Amino acid sequence: MNNIRQFFIIGAVFVALVFTAAAPAEAQRDFEPLFDKFNFSLQGSWIGLKTEIGLDSETLGTGTTLNFEDDLGLSSSEAIPSLAFEWQIARKHRLGVRWQDISRDSSAQALTEIQWGDEIIPIDAGITLTFDITQYFIDYTYYPWVKEKWAVGFGLGIRWLDLKAQLQWEEETIGEGGDSIDQAAPLPYIYFEYRRMFSDHWRFIAGLGWLDLSIDNFSGGNYVGRASIEYLVGKRWSFGGAINLANANVDITDIEDEEGNPEFTARVDMSINDFSVFARVRF
Repeated sequence: MNNIRQFFIIGAVFVALVFTAAAPAEAQRDFEPLFDKFNFSLQGSWIGLKTEIGLDSETLGTGTTLNFEDDLGLSSSEAIPSLAFEWQIARKHRLGVRWQDISRDSSAQALTEIQWGDEIIPIDAGITLTFDITQYFIDYTYYPWVKEKWAVGFGLGIRWLDLKAQLQWEEETIGEGGDSIDQAAPLPYIYFEYRRMFSDHWRFIAGLGWLDLSIDNFSGGNYVGRASIEYLVGKRWSFGGAINLANANVDITDIEDEEGNPEFTARVDMSINDFSVFARVRF
């Protein structure tokens, strides 16, 4: 899986260098302020989460589908920092990256019997859950239509998810047990974007990405949606707000157990939506 991640990173850097070398230096800033040559933003994000996961096993078959927020008490909202970076490689080519890291844990009691992987969790067992998500959005966008006040583009993106879930249970008369997931999920999508300058200071950007496919040991679909409005202050700063939507509904097969055997299949339906306020440094 690390090889796949390295392939995407190396490919993005190679494409960026090619376009940079091909673009005359004096033409690389004639798109401002509709675009920035470079920008970096620090964001405060209020996120809403919905997570449904079932962990099936070769031994016991289809597992119980758990809603982590409703059934196991994970928080459905968090306040976290987010980081984003954009590079306008040339007038019609842009590379963007966004990063978030979300960590949650909870304690709950089993109200019914639960099958999680190759574990059977009895009624009334105490359950502890730790669930960590790191996600990256990496987009390349080509703009065939660039005007003075607006631009429309399309391209390719990938949402890279690192998922770590550990579920432990304990029951006084039966004992204890647990299983875990530690899996990366590269989810590509086709991306469309529209941006517009409402005035010399107000900039609006909206984007939408979607794709449904099977790749390696993943199958399913995901979508992303974005909309932001910001006020440009001088040549170096801007401040604004954004809404970001992301959903993944995928099956992940051949997840290895503790002995390294491909034992489990995870069924994941997860939404991470946020409202963010940000300060952006423009170069």
